Order: sequence, then structure tokens, then C-alpha cells
Amino acid sequence: MTEKDFRCGTVALLGVPNVGKSTLMNHLIGAKVAIVTPKPQTTRHRILGIYTDDSRQIIFVDTPGIHKGSKQLNKNMVRVAYAAAEEADVLAIMQDASKPLDRPTKMLIERFADGRLKQPRIHVLNKVDRADKARLLPRLQQLQQLDPGAMAYVPVSARKGIQTDSLLNELTRHLPVQPPLHDPDWFTDQSQRQLAAEYVREQVFLSMHQEIPFQTAVDIERFEEHGDVIEIDAVILVGSERHKPMLIGKGGEGMKSVGTKARKGLEEILGCRVRLNLWAKVDADWFNHPGKLMDLGLGAEQ
Repeated sequence: MTEKDFRCGTVALLGVPNVGKSTLMNHLIGAKVAIVTPKPQTTRHRILGIYTDDSRQIIFVDTPGIHKGSKQLNKNMVRVAYAAAEEADVLAIMQDASKPLDRPTKMLIERFADGRLKQPRIHVLNKVDRADKARLLPRLQQLQQLDPGAMAYVPVSARKGIQTDSLLNELTRHLPVQPPLHDPDWFTDQSQRQLAAEYVREQVFLSMHQEIPFQTAVDIERFEEHGDVIEIDAVILVGSERHKPMLIGKGGEGMKSVGTKARKGLEEILGCRVRLNLWAKVDADWFNHPGKLMDLGLGAEQ
């Protein structure tokens, strides 16, 4: 392999919520840079995951799930996803193969197949380990009819690593021939401060139910390194007074559990001890306030 043969470019991971975009990216790059929960709209902003080997550098752009929503946060998330698609070298359009092809996914496929974007399209059928194998071939045929101009249709399981090497090779074929854009040791563009906010938010999402996760956000007020220890002060914003005691839990047990699990994850990825201090604060309608969204890194211009 010579420098003239090296391929490098960006791949936008696109799809409706909960198709496994973050799980796939984490698996491919071998590090947890995007949080993963079963809740819709877990990914709220653009996240880079960088895969590098001797012949290629693939810069994955994990995007928020494309969905309809009336709140400013929803609109910002969708704008970010479409902006990532416009800027990418390759589009990886994902769907959940374990479920019937729903109308939002079909409309999304048709939108990207209309020819307005000229980048090569790869369709990724995720969760094939859970899919009815007898329905997989008809599903592929249906997909080919919806987007006959796509370059490939690749069944994978991000969770089990099935066919993910084949997907990497297919994506590589369509990348520009150029030197790497990032240091080979990098695996994300997120700062440690951003990772801290995301890891705390992940545990909030996993511990809460119904509408509460969407109405929470994490604001890192202090992030300081003292030798081999990182001290973090984080405020968990909730959208209603009634949500605050639900988050804190009886005797503070809910907040303690969130903090303990987030701290363990951060220590693993940061490679040092972490002291994590959490507080809950009510900030009604933060998800509709453009200025607050910008402060939290959730503006439309991420």
C-alpha cells in the first residue's frame, strides 16, 4: 500500500431513531464515543468516530435520528442530520431489518434516492441477527426497487459484528484517494468535557422512563484535571418540577446510581480516576430556547 492508494473520507450514518447508528459506529472504531440507549433521540448532535488502518481512514459521522417534532431541539437535530449528509463523501442509510419497513424509513430512503445528493449511497440493514431470515431476501428486493441507484445493500449486525468487515470494505471502495485527515491515534473529535456530559446523560436515559429522558440535558459546569484525577461538576437539567424528585430518587439513590455508573464509564474511556458531582436543576422549556440550546452544544449549527 502506497500513499497514492490510501483512501480517506467521511461517511454519514443516517436513519430514523433507534436503527443502531451509534452501536455500529462504536463497534467499527472499537471505542464507545457515542452513547447508546433504547430510547428514541438518544443522539442529539453530530459525533465523529474515526477508523484508521494502514490503507484507509473512515470518518464516521453519527447523526441524530431523522424524525418529526415540533420543539426547537427536534428541528435542530434533523437539520444537523441533513447537513451531515450534504457534507459527507458517502451516505450509509441504515434501517432495522428486524422490523417491517415502516413509512418513515421508506420516505427517508425515497428522499435520498431522488438524486438531489450525488454522493454514493450504501444501504445498511442492521439487526439481521434478530430478523426473520425468510423475509430478508424480499426486504432486499424491496429496497432495490426503492433505490435502484444505490451502490450496495449490506445486511449487518452491529451488536454481534456480523458482516461489519464487509461493510467497511464496501464503504472504502467509494472514498476519495487522499492522505488521512486526522492523526491515526484519534478515534473521535469530542472533547473530554463533551464525553462527560454524554456519559451522564446516557445513565439518565437508562434510568428514567416515558417522557422524562427527552426533557433532560447535562451541563458541565466544571472540568478540572488534578494530577491523575479529573474533577467534574455536572448539572442535570429537567423540564419540570415533578421530574426533579423522580430523577433524584428516594434518599438520593437515583442520582447516586446515575453518578456511579457514569463515573465508571468515564474512568474507563479517560484512563484515570474521576470525581463526579451531580446536581439536578429545573429549567422549563430549555429544549425550545435557542440560546440555551447553543450553550449546551445543541444548536442547529453544530
